Amino acid sequence: MKQIKPIFQLPQTLPKFYKSSASEQVLIEFNKGEFVYVVGIVDVRVLIGEIEVLGFTISADSPTTTLYSSGFHGLISIGSNSEQKVTVLLQKSSHTSMWQKFMKDYAPSFSMFDIKDWRLIPSKLILELEKDLGCGFDLSITPMSNQRLVIDEQWKGFSNDLLNRPINQKIKVLLAGYKKSGKSTLMRYFINRCLKKWKKILVLDLDIGQSEFTMPGCVSAFIVDTPLLGPNFTHMLQPFKSYFFGSTDVTSNIPLYHKIVKIIVKDIENIDLNCIPCFINTMGFVEGSGLEILYNILSETKPSDVIQLKFDERQDLNLHSEIVNDNVESTLSYDLWYFISTVKNDSARAPQFRENIINKHDLQHLITTSYFSRCLGCTDIYFSDVVPYKINFSNISIKINDVEELTKAEYLKTINTNVIVLCVSKATTDLCECVGFGIVRNVNISTGDIYVVTPVAPDILNHVNQFRLWIFKYPPSTFYSIGTTNSKYCNVKQDNFFNENVARHYKVML
Repeated sequence: MKQIKPIFQLPQTLPKFYKSSASEQVLIEFNKGEFVYVVGIVDVRVLIGEIEVLGFTISADSPTTTLYSSGFHGLISIGSNSEQKVTVLLQKSSHTSMWQKFMKDYAPSFSMFDIKDWRLIPSKLILELEKDLGCGFDLSITPMSNQRLVIDEQWKGFSNDLLNRPINQKIKVLLAGYKKSGKSTLMRYFINRCLKKWKKILVLDLDIGQSEFTMPGCVSAFIVDTPLLGPNFTHMLQPFKSYFFGSTDVTSNIPLYHKIVKIIVKDIENIDLNCIPCFINTMGFVEGSGLEILYNILSETKPSDVIQLKFDERQDLNLHSEIVNDNVESTLSYDLWYFISTVKNDSARAPQFRENIINKHDLQHLITTSYFSRCLGCTDIYFSDVVPYKINFSNISIKINDVEELTKAEYLKTINTNVIVLCVSKATTDLCECVGFGIVRNVNISTGDIYVVTPVAPDILNHVNQFRLWIFKYPPSTFYSIGTTNSKYCNVKQDNFFNENVARHYKVML
């Protein structure tokens, strides 16, 4: 008879859990090699020793750090890798209840950090601690029902090499690979490790389909000075520089994409950012014309290091500098590194984990909702409570792709209750600098007034002179939540663009 091996197995030694006298706090004591994977959101504070979380070092001198560990994007572990005993205080995060309520109201089709029905039942004490913290623990040696983030030895070796380089040496790392090979996770790890030595990291995000820090459709540069301890929607940032491409499909206008890449590379070269590391995020489109685009990116960005993530040894994008030089007539010279993706690693995947559990439509809503959540202040409960900016049609130009000139009324009706791109447009170029995104809450056809909700700061908004219609929609539940009646600044009838029965306050945009 064939021996049946247990699917789930606890390690020989487990960290010690202590329930704090204070509510919503748990103390964990780790010896070398002991770890826990977190499911959910939790605040982490190290009392004795230090830990490394997704590459970021947290010590007793570090401030409290919030960890976002999602089963859909990979669970993050906490543990000790040193000989020293480590004591960690976990506390229920102020983000926990806020995120759960927020996602339930505005993205009800899925719950990113829900901890129920996710694993085998542990001891009663652990269950009580999980209830106090509002998160869960995966203590098994092998994954149970959630995907895990596995830190490969190659990652550690390359990041150690970066940390050992002189502080003034140029570091520009380009990451390339197929879709879903783990480029974003790898970049977060490298950024987190580099923050141990450098206070700021430059990220050149060339992936118009799935940006790491903002809404899709742009080529952007960001300055990162805080650790990235969760999926992209947990660390949305205002770009240092960004240009609107107008689509998530690069093949719709390859010449424009090349032009934008060229100009944004010049932008960052003209600023004194050469003393900090730069990571370049690229698209997963790496076949046919996608590979030609990648060659052009290499020629323009001139990286010091290129990393290709492969699912297996057979995949090779031929990114050797000699091959690229022959294709684009350049004189590149860089170190090429090959990494095997850990996404399908047995130690990362769980038997019950469903691939592509978040479809593209839901992910779009999630990112859009997260981006606009920055509009919510501490006293705001719903998006409908956010005071919008007002600008008149006469003070702004409106552009809609592939549409000829429209009348004022047609423009206003088209952008109403849609997501718009906030642009700084110059007559001397067809490029459009993007400072962020907004939602048109309402328009007044007769006066030309436009009401816009956006998280972009007022001093940046002062430069905006053009709105462009964006193809992404916000979740339909955004302005209609349980317990509300007719929302302020929102159409409640198709023939009523301005409901005068509601008192309105607004901020002047220009």
